[in-house]
Amino acid sequence: MSMRTKIKFCSLAVLFLSFAVSAPTSSAPPTLLLRIGPPSAEARLALAGAGGAVVQELRSCLLASAPLSALPGLRALGVSVATVARPGAGKSFFLLGSAQPEPLRPGRGDTRVRLLEQGIWLLQTTDASFRSRLTQPFRLKALDLAGNYPGATEAAAAVAAKELSGVGSAAAAAIPELVAQVSAAQLRADIQTLQDFKTRYASTPECEAAGDFILQRFRQIGLQAESDPFTFDGLQHSKNILAVIPGSVAPERMVLACAHYDSTSNNRLVSAPGADDNASGTAAVLELARILAGEKFNFSIGLLCVSAEEWGLYGSAHYARQARQDGAAIIAVVNLDMIAYPGAQQRVLDVIGNRYSEWLADRFLAAGQPYVTLRLDKVIDPSLTWSDHSSFWDQGYAALCGIEDSDNPYYHRTTDTVDTLDLGFATEVVKASLAAVADLAQPLSTPEAPAGLRARSQVSFSLFSSRKSVYLEWDANREAVVGYHVYRAVRSHGPFTRLTDQPIARTSFADLLLPAGQPYFYVLTAVDERGRESNFSEEVRDDENN
Repeated sequence: MSMRTKIKFCSLAVLFLSFAVSAPTSSAPPTLLLRIGPPSAEARLALAGAGGAVVQELRSCLLASAPLSALPGLRALGVSVATVARPGAGKSFFLLGSAQPEPLRPGRGDTRVRLLEQGIWLLQTTDASFRSRLTQPFRLKALDLAGNYPGATEAAAAVAAKELSGVGSAAAAAIPELVAQVSAAQLRADIQTLQDFKTRYASTPECEAAGDFILQRFRQIGLQAESDPFTFDGLQHSKNILAVIPGSVAPERMVLACAHYDSTSNNRLVSAPGADDNASGTAAVLELARILAGEKFNFSIGLLCVSAEEWGLYGSAHYARQARQDGAAIIAVVNLDMIAYPGAQQRVLDVIGNRYSEWLADRFLAAGQPYVTLRLDKVIDPSLTWSDHSSFWDQGYAALCGIEDSDNPYYHRTTDTVDTLDLGFATEVVKASLAAVADLAQPLSTPEAPAGLRARSQVSFSLFSSRKSVYLEWDANREAVVGYHVYRAVRSHGPFTRLTDQPIARTSFADLLLPAGQPYFYVLTAVDERGRESNFSEEVRDDENN
C-alpha cells in the first residue's frame, strides 16, 4: 500500500504500530502515559525536567511516559497534557491507525483504545489474541516505556553530515555502470521464489525457511552473512538476516539497506504470498547485494532482511536497539517496503523521512532521480511510523522509507501475487535505490579524499553591518596530488558550490567577508595529476573549531 493510502487510512486499512511495554516494578512511582501537544522544543524540555521521557513522536503530539507527580509542574509551565493510559502488569501498548470510529471488536481481556490524533489511536490490552479482533489489514510497532527511545538528535544529524558529504566526479562515474546491471528478470525470479513459500507469516516454518533462503543467497553471492534470531510477542521466534560489504576506508561506518521478508494476509497461516508486501523490497535488497558485492566503497554496506514486521516491526526494533547499545555507526538507513505496484494513474515512489532524516531523503532524490522516469516524492512526516525505518528513527539513526504511492487492492490478501505487479516500476525503484546506496557508501575514489579539515570563523562588526570570515586548514594528502578544491554550502549536506577555479596547492584557505547572519559548511576534494577528483572530505561548519 502506498504512503498516501496509509495517510488517508481508507476504510479497508487498519494500520498498527506496536511495541511490548515493560511494566513498572512495584517499587517504582506510579507512571502515566501522556499525550503532549504540540511536540515543541519547549514541551520536550518541560517533560525532561519533570522526569518524563518521549515514547513516540507523532505529527501533532508526543506520546510520553512520566510519573504522576510530573503533571502539576507540566501544567504550570503551560504544557498541554492529557493522561491516556496507566501502565500496569500484563499490559501491552500499541498505536493503532484506523479510519473506523470503532476500530476494535469486543472480546475478552482488558482492551481499550484512545484517539491520539486523526486516524491514530493508542491501544492497550491484556489479551494476547487481540489481533483476531482487528480488521485486516493492520501493522504493529513497539512503544518502549523502559527508556529505550533515545530518538533523533541534532548531534546525530551532525555526525552523519560530516561522514556523508558527497561523492567526487571520479567515483560518481562508476554509479551508472552499477545501475545498468539491475535486472527485472532477477527481481521477478526472487519475488516468485519468496511467493512459493506459500506463507511467510512470522512464527511459521515457512517464514523460517524463507530466511534460510535469503541467508544462502547472500552466501552464494560471496558475502559474509549471518542469522540473528530473536523472540517477540511473548514466546514467538524468528530471525533477521544480515550481510555486509566491508568498507575500504572506514569499515566501522555503515550504510544500511533493509526490507522485511515476512508477510501476512486474510489467511496468514496458510496463504500469504506477499509479493508486493514485501517480497518486492526483499528482492531489491538481494539485487543490491548481487550488484554491489564485488565493488569497493569507503563505508561498509549492510544488507538487512528483517522478520516479524507484520507483527509489530519486531525484527527491525531488535536490530536497531542492539545497534544503538553496541554504538554501531549506522550513518544512513534505506528501507524498501512495497515497491512494485504503482497503480494505473501514476508512477511515484514516496521517500519518507522525519525532520532529522530530511537530508537523507534529499540525498536519495538527488542520487536516484537522474536514473529513472518515475517520480520520487519527498514526504517528511513523523507520524508515518508503520514500517521498519521508524525502528531506526526511535534509536536516533537517519532513516527513510521508499514505498509506492498507490492503492494496492491486493494488500494483505491472498491475491498479492507476482502476476499483479509492475516489474518495470520495481526495476526503476531498485535503480534509484542502488544509486542512492552507492552514493551514500561512496565508491572508492582515486585520489583519497582529504582528511583533517578544520574551520574557525571570525565576525567583524561595523556601524551598519557585520561580516564573517572563515579560515580553513587541513592535512596534506599522503599520496601525491596537484592540489585541492574548496566547496561551500549554506546548509549541511549541501548543495555545495566550488570556490576554487583551479586546484590550490596549499593546505589552507580563507573565505572572507561573508554575510554574518547564517552558518556555512565546507568540504574539500583532492585532485591528482590526471585531473581525477576525490570524494568530498568530511564536512565542517564554519565555527566548529572556534
